[in-house]
Amino acid sequence: MSELAQQLADSLEAEGAKTLEFFEGLQPQDWDAQVYSDGPGWKVHDLLAHFTEVEGSMLRLIRRVSEGGQGVEPGFNIDQWNAEHTAELSDWDKARLLAEFAQRRAATVAFARGLDDASLEHSGRHPALGEAQVGQMLRLMYLHLQGHQRDIRRTITQRQA
Repeated sequence: MSELAQQLADSLEAEGAKTLEFFEGLQPQDWDAQVYSDGPGWKVHDLLAHFTEVEGSMLRLIRRVSEGGQGVEPGFNIDQWNAEHTAELSDWDKARLLAEFAQRRAATVAFARGLDDASLEHSGRHPALGEAQVGQMLRLMYLHLQGHQRDIRRTITQRQA
């Protein structure tokens, strides 16, 4: 394992724990807060479903790229993917989503710990970044969640004001 892979795995692990702590600390009334009004109009619960879905689908993509695959197909529609696949998990209750997210994040961390420098440098098409290296894709996995969590906090704070 490379030093960078270790750092990425540690960051993924720490941020995953913070994400679980964040959602576990929400009040019952927070779960129905409307965070986004555009697109599918996600509420807090939908964002947890999104986090859980992305944790699995991105790991599959990153694994393929690390093994020399090309990544997503040209013209891939990330908004359509997110709307369809998040909706599939939005019916799950929060306990099931939290448990599944934890399991998927543990798999991501284990995968990252097993990478060498050459694998981290493989490039492929990421749905949001375009052409990117595996290391960049792994880093975005926790940055992406941080951005959504900021939006959730902002929404909850505005509702309480």
